[in-house]
Amino acid sequence: MIREHLAARSSPALRVIGAILLAAGMVHLYADRVVFDARTFGACAALSLGDPRVSSYAAERIVDEAVAQRRDLVGYRPLLVAAARAIVGSEAFRAGFRHAAQGAHAALFSQSAERVALAVPDLGVLVRSALSHDPALASRIPPSLRGSVVVQPSGRYARGLLSLMRLSHRFRRQALLAIGGGSLLLFLGIALPRDRRQALLRGGATLASVALVLFFLPPLARTALTVSLARPELRPVLAGVFDAFTSGLRVWALLLAGMGVVLAAAASSFASHVEIEEIAGRLWTRLRKPARSFRGELVRAALLLAFGLLAALRPAATLQALMVLAGALLAFEGLRELFLLVPPRVQAAARDAEAALADARERVEEWRGARTLARSAAVGALVLGLVATAVAFMGSREALPKAPAFTDACNGDRALCGRRVDEVVFPGAHNSMSSVELGWMFPNQELASVSLLGNGIRALLFDVHYGVPVAGRIRTELSDDVGSRAKFDEAIGKEGVDAAMRIRAQLQGLPTGPRALYLCHGFCELGATPLVAMLEGVRDFLVANPGEVLIFVIEDYVTPADLVGAFQASGLERLVYRGEAKPPWPTLGELVARDERVLVFGENDTAGVPWYHSVFDTFQETPYKFLNLDAFSCVANRGGTAGSLFQINHWIETLPAPKPSNALIVNAHDFLLARASRCQQERGRLPNILAVDFARTGDVVGVSAELNGLAPAAEEATP
Repeated sequence: MIREHLAARSSPALRVIGAILLAAGMVHLYADRVVFDARTFGACAALSLGDPRVSSYAAERIVDEAVAQRRDLVGYRPLLVAAARAIVGSEAFRAGFRHAAQGAHAALFSQSAERVALAVPDLGVLVRSALSHDPALASRIPPSLRGSVVVQPSGRYARGLLSLMRLSHRFRRQALLAIGGGSLLLFLGIALPRDRRQALLRGGATLASVALVLFFLPPLARTALTVSLARPELRPVLAGVFDAFTSGLRVWALLLAGMGVVLAAAASSFASHVEIEEIAGRLWTRLRKPARSFRGELVRAALLLAFGLLAALRPAATLQALMVLAGALLAFEGLRELFLLVPPRVQAAARDAEAALADARERVEEWRGARTLARSAAVGALVLGLVATAVAFMGSREALPKAPAFTDACNGDRALCGRRVDEVVFPGAHNSMSSVELGWMFPNQELASVSLLGNGIRALLFDVHYGVPVAGRIRTELSDDVGSRAKFDEAIGKEGVDAAMRIRAQLQGLPTGPRALYLCHGFCELGATPLVAMLEGVRDFLVANPGEVLIFVIEDYVTPADLVGAFQASGLERLVYRGEAKPPWPTLGELVARDERVLVFGENDTAGVPWYHSVFDTFQETPYKFLNLDAFSCVANRGGTAGSLFQINHWIETLPAPKPSNALIVNAHDFLLARASRCQQERGRLPNILAVDFARTGDVVGVSAELNGLAPAAEEATP
């Protein structure tokens, strides 16, 4: 008797505490998945840019940064704001903003950090691109323009929320413990009472009520936070960001409420009378009639006043609350009817047995017991199935806030996003720096490296040398004339070396600038482009095209330290691939998500730089000195046959001057595809780089797409 009395007294408390603990555990698990994870945090931050309140603020900040650096731009402010709004909505800006938010994540959860700085690099690139229709105005935009936001929580609620978030981050692994403990207490609150059907009904109702409170908690917290801000102009911005991070939590709350409704409906299905009308009737009576005590009347008056004010001041929120409650009640009724229909066969069998064996009371009682047991088992199985489905959904990616698609394609097609690097063909340009566009002697390409990227080339092969400006040209720095002469004779032929030496002899006088790294083919006297300028152009291309992945193969005659310095000066280093250069290779989608979209390989000295990989430890290739069409072969050359990536060299060597007429033949779609397919069959590997001269002639981009199994290529490009 005492045991039953204690169970009856403690069960309501167990159910309430269990439901609250379960809900708190779900909130903690949600925070662990959404707020405490750096990548999801960055994605939600970028998601907030879809809110007009946030995007407008971001656009204004971009223009403020530009005007602060170039005061003369103040007269163009309306035009710049319009351009900035377009930029904020672009996939390129959102991708950069996402990575900036990921970078700020560590500071946000640092116990010592008092403020968080979020900086989006390369804004100048995007602004100039948006103003391409007005070149004069675009030229005024500072190249180093960066968007930055410094967040320093102010106000009691903001500081309190941040402290709570940091504390929760320290104990982020305790979410499952809270969920398990809450579930156990809720189970005990249902199992201990003698009337388990009534306890199950009340336990489900308690869980649903706590979940509905959780559903309405985010907008209430958002209001408290925004009101606490000292700067009114930031209130709508904070509201937009808060909504982006908590939208998924409200879905979780509804799922938790659904679990409670399922439990209550299961219990209610055992009753012969309708309980929902009774509950609603009692609630209406209490609201309509005065309470018997002063305290009860005070609570009743406060509830009526609060609801009246909410309906008057926030009619949309009030309507939403009523619709949610109405939906929960309708779901309750529907589920209860479903539970009543689950065991009809057992009930029918019991009735038939009762009619046939009216004279055997004991047998009838056995059938009745079997009917009750079967019905209980069916209801229990359905309850467990629904609850398990809800819990599984909460742990899935589908339950997280949907991040915006920064790009729906990798290297031009979404099918490539799921493929590893060694499963993709990259159309490549041999000696990509040597171009007609830049006025080089003996060029290998129509367009320079950056322009080739805009025409579909995704693998750049180029040479880097030291050079010194003299008399308006670049003079190659030669440390070993004998060794260099032999090397250059092989690279550009005797005629090319003789021409370079004649030009070199005319470069008299003192240097007009410091020694630097230049893109040169053997001799910089024949053509030279500052390496940093080219890398900056590549960076600009990648910033504007966040779904593109590139490969660099560098014939390097400089130290790794100097090469790294050029990557750092250009801002491209932050985009290089930092993983290992061996299988299993990452997919293009993974590289895009990590913003590590340039794989860098060197032919000579790559020591001491983790992201600068030896090309011949990674690639195997074909020969590259073919003097006629009949000489093309697929035999192994440098790198042997051990590399996990495969490069096909595909051009006719005519030193010192490559001939576009040869490219017109060998780069033709059918000829190029036939050789690539033959090499793939002979070497047993998909060609990962298809390197050609005069990449704008023929169809290297289309053939690469076809080898990737994509749609048939468009018409061949013409010279």
